[in-house]
Amino acid sequence: MVTKNDFSSADWNTLRDAPGLVGFATLQAGASGLGTVKELFAFSQAIMGNQASDVPLIRDLTSIGEMQASQASMKQSFGGEQGKPSPEKLRQLALEQVRSSIAILEGKGSKEETDAYRRMVYGIAEKVANAASEGGFMGFGGARVSEGEQSFLDDLRSALQLEQVKRA
Repeated sequence: MVTKNDFSSADWNTLRDAPGLVGFATLQAGASGLGTVKELFAFSQAIMGNQASDVPLIRDLTSIGEMQASQASMKQSFGGEQGKPSPEKLRQLALEQVRSSIAILEGKGSKEETDAYRRMVYGIAEKVANAASEGGFMGFGGARVSEGEQSFLDDLRSALQLEQVKRA
């Protein structure tokens, strides 16, 4: 079982920040006006749900303190001269962070911990994507998952190498 102490601070920050980047990239992939509120709520619920994980690494990564540190880290990253990244830039950053996280975990964590991390990250994106209908009128009609969100989910599945993992 790996803990925070088994990672350099840079590696830990990569692992910790990836779920947040994925959540925000999913939000941006199918921005839906009022539905964004539902998606933000689903995002926070998904993070909080992982705080009760059977896997200590997942509990540690999603603790309130770590999520606050992740939020501060992202604000610092995006608060500079560049400001808010475009949806495409955020998508690329999230996918790069996920690939880096998997490489870190494959080097230090057990297969179970790595697979749990994969499922956690994908689960966050899935919950956000499914939280609100896209393209309807005042919440009626439209698709549950927009084309942009589905495209991001497909790319995320590939980055996480989820085809190797059984669904939990």
